[in-house]
Amino acid sequence: MEDEVVRIKMQPLTAEAFRPYGHMLENKQPLFPEVEPGEGRVALELLKIKRPVNPRRISMMATHFSYNQTFIPVRGTMALVVAPAPRNRGDGHEKYEIDYNQLAAFFVEPGQAAFIEKGVWHYAVALGHECEFVNITRKNPGEGTSRLDEEMRMDKIPSMRPYVEVLDFRQRDRRVIELDV
Repeated sequence: MEDEVVRIKMQPLTAEAFRPYGHMLENKQPLFPEVEPGEGRVALELLKIKRPVNPRRISMMATHFSYNQTFIPVRGTMALVVAPAPRNRGDGHEKYEIDYNQLAAFFVEPGQAAFIEKGVWHYAVALGHECEFVNITRKNPGEGTSRLDEEMRMDKIPSMRPYVEVLDFRQRDRRVIELDV
């Protein structure tokens, strides 16, 4: 059986376009990172992602419900692919829905900040050779900096960070996302 390709046109990050998924940091409008009480702490880390072999094709996304997350590129541009949080959270992560009709992909340029709400499906990919970015996230006591060399193998994330849930929609739904850059 052949995979169904879901094509998404990349768009610039604007406050209005990004509103269904979170917020774009703007002048005179503070944003407040949150972590559910007893669920780790807010953490900042400087990370670098390298361009994958095929940055236009995506088959996995992550979600987390105990915290929101912010991506701020400082060098290089990233594509941030997002979808609304699943409405069927009680069904277990293997059955979480992805609304393929509401998928969006944004160019996030150096100096811009994309703040995603709790539960929003997301995936970040470098569009150039690499992208260095500030990641405002959640960490448990004693947990070190994210190891993107390992975490970019998204199937490994749940064992390293059990509060992050990953869906391989290619395997489950026989679909892949293709970015129109």
